[in-house]
Amino acid sequence: MRVTVLFGGQLAEAAGVHREELELPEGSSLADLLGELGRIHGPRLTSAMAGRVLVLVNGRSAEPSRAGEVRLSDGDFISILPPVSGGLT
Repeated sequence: MRVTVLFGGQLAEAAGVHREELELPEGSSLADLLGELGRIHGPRLTSAMAGRVLVLVNGRSAEPSRAGEVRLSDGDFISILPPVSGGLT
């Protein structure tokens, strides 16, 4: 199956790309995808994702700590974004 991954902010810098398509085996989980991204892009991306990140699968929040439970499907769009901070002053 083929999925599209979008990296935001410093995660795009760490990965060296803003967006990419990956081929994964049928039945892969979000954890499988995150592991594959670490293998492809190395420790710089793994380190950048080690803190709190926001992961969306087709626009819906997916908790990284439960990534093994999230099954991916062909055509899924996964956004991996740095945490949002700030607010009104």
